[in-house]
Amino acid sequence: MQRHELTPAQKWERLTLADNFIFCKVLEDNPEICRHLIEILLNIKIDRIEKPAAEKSLKTDFTSHGIRFDVYVKDGNGRSFDIEIQTTRSTSLAKRARYYQGLMDVDNVQHGAGYDVLNESYVIFLCMGDAFGKGFPVYTFRYRADEDNELAMDDGTVNIFFNAKKYDTMKSEELKSFFKYLCGKEPTSGFTDRLSALVERVKTNAQWRHRFMTWEQEMAIQAEERAKELAQDIAQDIAKERAKEIAQDMARDMVKDAAQSIANDIANQKIIETAQKMLQENIGTPEQVSMVTNLPLEKVLELQKEIK
Repeated sequence: MQRHELTPAQKWERLTLADNFIFCKVLEDNPEICRHLIEILLNIKIDRIEKPAAEKSLKTDFTSHGIRFDVYVKDGNGRSFDIEIQTTRSTSLAKRARYYQGLMDVDNVQHGAGYDVLNESYVIFLCMGDAFGKGFPVYTFRYRADEDNELAMDDGTVNIFFNAKKYDTMKSEELKSFFKYLCGKEPTSGFTDRLSALVERVKTNAQWRHRFMTWEQEMAIQAEERAKELAQDIAQDIAKERAKEIAQDMARDMVKDAAQSIANDIANQKIIETAQKMLQENIGTPEQVSMVTNLPLEKVLELQKEIK
């Protein structure tokens, strides 16, 4: 059975707090909600916070790789917090946290200031799955000496990865109710009731609905362009390999038919690998993968099942 891709309007109706667009809007427009969420996540008290900045862009210079924080905010004591909602499986979260910490430091140190002005900084990933596969509801990382685990570097950086699916084993009731709601369950506390109401408020806003659908269309176009570029790169590699194989076969006085058959087998395998890579990286729908690679849709769907 052919899978039908949801339209942007259908996606909008199904959005929850776990979706990046909604998450960012709710926290950016409601600083007190953002403050209380940080208090729950870190078990700390915050007197006041600056206005949260959703999808804040940071980079060190025009040649560096810039990033966008989902929700970036500072409190009255100069502490920095980056909250990232992570709905897809990723193997690079640790390296992302490292890079985010570095950019937060650059953002906090003014030109000519000493390093002692750096305050605590937290990178917090709200993952819908287990980022490290150990079954913990939360993973907290701070620098410690290999020679003495009691010796902390005390540089003020903390990286935290929550495993939302383990909400039943969270330490506090507030954490349990928040992550239970994040996983799509009904709100069970005053805080999650407020979050639920704010999510619905965002979804009834015609301006944000239009912006989301425009963003979805742009993402689809970008994904299609990335798929075409990837296909072109692979096609060039295939052409080089085919030429090399044919030349080698001719040099050995092999018959042309045999040389062509071998080259075609290599090309077909490369095309299959291209389709697998596009499916793994969620570059386009199965129909788009089929169009780019010229593989039958049935073959693409079969590869998709193997990956899952």
